[in-house]
Amino acid sequence: MGRRQLFDSDEVLLTMMQLFRCQGFHATSLRDLEAATGLHPGSLHRSFGNKDEIFRSALDAYVERVVRRRVAEHLQRVDDPLSGIRSYFTSTFETGLDHDPGCLVTNSAVESYALDELTTRGVRRGLEEIERGFAGAVARARAAGQVPTGLPADRLGLRLLVDYQGVLVLVRSGAERPRLRQVTEDIVASLREAPG
Repeated sequence: MGRRQLFDSDEVLLTMMQLFRCQGFHATSLRDLEAATGLHPGSLHRSFGNKDEIFRSALDAYVERVVRRRVAEHLQRVDDPLSGIRSYFTSTFETGLDHDPGCLVTNSAVESYALDELTTRGVRRGLEEIERGFAGAVARARAAGQVPTGLPADRLGLRLLVDYQGVLVLVRSGAERPRLRQVTEDIVASLREAPG
């Protein structure tokens, strides 16, 4: 009979997710994970596997709990699609935090050159979720007459993903909020002028 688990796996996973979000994959050691979770090495390994497996679990949890929730909240459930796109961008820097750790998907994409293929697939899944959310919001904005017909919604969705990743890098580097608000307004305005 195995030993009974004396910790909340969900809580531990959230702790590891936040640690990777703040420090990145390479800068986070197993000792860091043990210290943050309070788990002994054996418990950590038995429950979550090696560091690569732990990171994949944390990344999957982030996509499921953070990315999908934010896409639904800002890009799918709002009556005004362009306002939703704007709020998706601004919610990344209007957090009230002096130093925001940024998005785990974006931070991991920057490190993906040195991640294994299974892990980079998780990064791509996260980026695709965001891209689909943007494309859906653009299609709804077009149906509402907010965005001219012309470029397909999926191409504008990809362009918004690229813009969004750039904003996230600026957030992580400590760019001032007025500049981030201005670039967000420029991005939204560009959708109203998308080629017809």
